[in-house]
Amino acid sequence: MALYAVDKPLGLTSHDVVDLARRRLNTRRVGHTGTLDPLASGVLILASDSSTKLVPYLSAEDKEYLAWVSFGATTPTLDAEEPPTEIEPVRFGRKDLEAALPYFLSLSEQLPPAYSAVKVGGVRAYEAARKGHELELTPRPVRYISLELLAFDPAPTPYRIGPTVNGWSLQEKGRMVELPRLTGAFPTAVIRVVVGSGTYIRSFARDLGERLGSKAFLSGLVRTRVGNVGLERCQNPREIDPKQTLGELEALSCPVVELSHAEARKVLEGIPLPIPARGIVALVDRHRRLLAIAEGDGFKLKIRRVFKGGEG
Repeated sequence: MALYAVDKPLGLTSHDVVDLARRRLNTRRVGHTGTLDPLASGVLILASDSSTKLVPYLSAEDKEYLAWVSFGATTPTLDAEEPPTEIEPVRFGRKDLEAALPYFLSLSEQLPPAYSAVKVGGVRAYEAARKGHELELTPRPVRYISLELLAFDPAPTPYRIGPTVNGWSLQEKGRMVELPRLTGAFPTAVIRVVVGSGTYIRSFARDLGERLGSKAFLSGLVRTRVGNVGLERCQNPREIDPKQTLGELEALSCPVVELSHAEARKVLEGIPLPIPARGIVALVDRHRRLLAIAEGDGFKLKIRRVFKGGEG
């Protein structure tokens, strides 16, 4: 198996990065584990050849971002792809902003952006929006894990960022963040956001503005972590080293269960195991090789995907 962590730059789509990897790795069988918009950068995990079987599980991992949220205006796409509109004064301060964040930790559903890949009646929302049509979108499940305000400035400000024990943050010495170009200066917060899979940070920006009585949009975004894999582990997608791979157990953040030889044989045959685990777990042999992904109900493990002896 072969997994690669790359740092997607501004301006490229996730599919563009996949195409770069196909050329570098000399294989057509490459997939990614979670779309990043062209105006977002950061961690994108790629899977090639037999590792593409892990994509659904890696896509479901929690994700961490540094989000630049600008207030006093909005855009049709809720990010910096189009010029800001509906410009208005901002009448709140840092304390109001901090007080508004805990609300999101209790959310279980949120409306996706009009410009998103969500399908309604077989049509993607962004395709309809670009033609001037509005689809009737419904709230989708979300999970906000943590939110932390890092800065609040009169305008979007590029910062240096770096890893800390609590996740990536603003640093005096570190890598400089490139932000999309904007028309105009708007009060902007930098917020560290940790969310479950499927959460749109553009929706977070929109709804945070509403909580504060203001228009808002996402003026910059860096994904700093996917599951266990941080930005510090990432390669340049234009210079992927085929030998610089991630181990499956490095990338997966789910619990790991080591099996006996007899249990491993049952797994390779797809037989459920009477192991009292809950949720997704990785099953490995005594050499820590990934055998399968299983899901537990607290009483037994149901095999979801076999990797060793069952590839094809």
